[in-house]
Amino acid sequence: MDETTKYGSSSLFRDTTKLTPDEAQDLVRRLELRAKADDEVTARAEYLSLLEIGSGQRVLDIGCGSGVIARDVARRVQPNGRVVGIDSSPALIAAARELTTATDGATSITFREGDCRALPLADDSFDVVIAATVLTHVPDGHRAILEMARVVRPGGRVGVFDFDGDGLLVAHPDRDMTRRIVAAFSDHSAVNGWLVRELPGLFKGAGLKDIRVRGFMPLEQHEGSFYARMGERAAAVALEVGAITPEQHEKWMEALRDRVHSGEFLGGRLHLFCWGRKP
Repeated sequence: MDETTKYGSSSLFRDTTKLTPDEAQDLVRRLELRAKADDEVTARAEYLSLLEIGSGQRVLDIGCGSGVIARDVARRVQPNGRVVGIDSSPALIAAARELTTATDGATSITFREGDCRALPLADDSFDVVIAATVLTHVPDGHRAILEMARVVRPGGRVGVFDFDGDGLLVAHPDRDMTRRIVAAFSDHSAVNGWLVRELPGLFKGAGLKDIRVRGFMPLEQHEGSFYARMGERAAAVALEVGAITPEQHEKWMEALRDRVHSGEFLGGRLHLFCWGRKP
């Protein structure tokens, strides 16, 4: 059984073309909520800087979602640069267009539908290509890296920022149950929750050079945060796949809610950023 059938059975993002309008709206809200968190803002600024994005460059954002990365990049490439955001979901592309304002450099951004495993773009056509928190959800995600390497110009840079499935941190008094929930969430909420561990080899296989990796651990403490909601989602997935019983789910959730409401919550997730250069 390969990774595309064994893992990711509860992924909400395995095929975003099938999202209902309500699911798409909820996903957009979550993406925008996460984007505003202090640690996320700091991490995003750092890994975009590692790609040496500057004025006048052409940048491709793979799996652009609601357009968070594309908007940040557009401000970096002004006044003469261009940003293309690609996503397979028509609903997310529509949301990205709606959320992008003139102050974001709207005239320099183009959003279009497309499959990251078969990009409708010419060879050697971008200075930088980036994919952020998308490839773990894509069946045959390695094909997307080959495509990223194809469309970047010689001397250009490719970067992938994504999470490690087992790296979810949730402050909770029940260690054993939390470990069980995190393992189930890692296996079933993403097609390949261990993709980040394979990135250096995948980059090398795509012909990239000067490959480097850096770790990030965005953290949140407040009620209503992205990672508080992720803890709830992790428990729901563990229940859905039979890793825990309904009674265990309710007990674990009660303790999580107590931590959140008392101001003692801490949550986050290990992310890795891998980048390299096309010779």
